[in-house]
Amino acid sequence: MFKLLKILLPVLILSLSGGLARAQTVEAEGAARIETSVALAKRMALQDAIRQALMQANAKISTTTVTSRKGVVADNMRFSAQGRVTHVTILREWTDEDHYYVKIRAQVPGDELMQALLKAEQDGDGRVGPARWHDNGDAEAAKRYRRKVAVSQFHVLDRTQIHDLPKIETELARELERRLISDGRVLTVDASQYLLPLTEEGVISQRRILGALPPAREPHQVASEFAESLGVQFVVTGVIRDMSVSNHFLGRKMRHLELDLFIHDGISGASVARHRVSETVEENALSESHPGDTVPMSEKFFASPFGRKVDQMLDRMVALIVSDVTSQPFTARVIRAEGKRVYFDAGGLANIRVGDVLNTYKLSETPVKDFPGQRALGYAEQPATGLIVTQVQRLFSVGELAEDTARLAPGDVIRFEP
Repeated sequence: MFKLLKILLPVLILSLSGGLARAQTVEAEGAARIETSVALAKRMALQDAIRQALMQANAKISTTTVTSRKGVVADNMRFSAQGRVTHVTILREWTDEDHYYVKIRAQVPGDELMQALLKAEQDGDGRVGPARWHDNGDAEAAKRYRRKVAVSQFHVLDRTQIHDLPKIETELARELERRLISDGRVLTVDASQYLLPLTEEGVISQRRILGALPPAREPHQVASEFAESLGVQFVVTGVIRDMSVSNHFLGRKMRHLELDLFIHDGISGASVARHRVSETVEENALSESHPGDTVPMSEKFFASPFGRKVDQMLDRMVALIVSDVTSQPFTARVIRAEGKRVYFDAGGLANIRVGDVLNTYKLSETPVKDFPGQRALGYAEQPATGLIVTQVQRLFSVGELAEDTARLAPGDVIRFEP
């Protein structure tokens, strides 16, 4: 036991002398056995190097001693480290016949600095957030990533049915986006000022967006170009099919509410999901259903019978959207490429972490069309190589490509596939 303490004493001194108040710059090496692929071995070696960096900066020791009348029966010592690292730089990589090795330089915040960084993350003040080391499985990582969704204005099939609900088509979109924010499982962009054109089947069909976007070359590009302009992975829009009031036996009045909800993939423009939700409200008088001076989505609105039904439908739509988008692979776009160093538009807010390994794809310059050549089917994706995340900031991340020969360009795709 004395020998172990002698070995670990320099680590403890380093931790106690300066690591509690400020960030330490640490260099560490990691190694992993090459088994299924070199990219996977590099990922594991990088995670091992991060773990070693944390051990150097803030190792913790726990001891267990079991005694009996005859003396010491067992004397065990365990040391571990928890925390986060920032600004990871890969200094050197090399291999032998069986192993992949990585040497890194990283900053490990001390306790006081860590609290400030965590507070900055919670306050959302835009400062650089640290990346926590985790040895996560692929399934956990797939759930962890937060997809980004734009919610656009709803279409109205019959505007005479909403004369008492001013701007309901935009207020529905804003309230849906607000509830998605409160839910916390996805990131959102308020696109309620945009009206995306839809066919009867709910397919975005032509360029007629109310905004300052250039004309699309192909009809299918409306959703993908719209998503790219807003930096989102999915586009959500909908249709108000019915908000009519009907008279029934003995003076009963019924107000109907029927909405279509559409979710489109922002890379291909293809439809991901379509849902129809409906409710019916019965009152003795229309004024009881929805007072004429009530602002849609206000507290008074949600206190009315009709408003309570809208409230329930909004919660259902949030659950549907979250379920649909989280079942799709997490995808981001390349925003800058400098040789092996690649920047992409997902960062700490999307739960990207240092050491994560993602797949990269180059997109074809022209869309693939069907046999008659009349309908565009999307862009072909050519697998490039793996990418290991080395730096994470709030809105973007930086990674290094696993292969020297691979090259990406802005607009190419980065995806997590368990």
